[in-house]
Amino acid sequence: MKIFVKDDDGIIYEAFQMNDNTYTFSTENKTFKLSLSESKQGKLSEEQKKRMTKSIFSNEEVLAQLRDARKNRDSDFSYYSGDEKEFDKLVDEVNNDS
Repeated sequence: MKIFVKDDDGIIYEAFQMNDNTYTFSTENKTFKLSLSESKQGKLSEEQKKRMTKSIFSNEEVLAQLRDARKNRDSDFSYYSGDEKEFDKLVDEVNNDS
């Protein structure tokens, strides 16, 4: 496997494998070490998903952003792109819970 690292200036550096999970790459004045590993966390449980959803949608700032997104989208000023029906459903659910 080859790994390349791109900096903010667009310069690309090749990382060289040192062992199974460790790579290094060097810039003009520094050397960096990368360690690759698999995530130890699995998928969220249904209970974790429910708690997270409840926490997100009980946050007034999140709700205000969703309402503003709906107003902006309805006035043809939107940064939202994607499935419009799903977005409408989400905003309607949030507004009905308020």
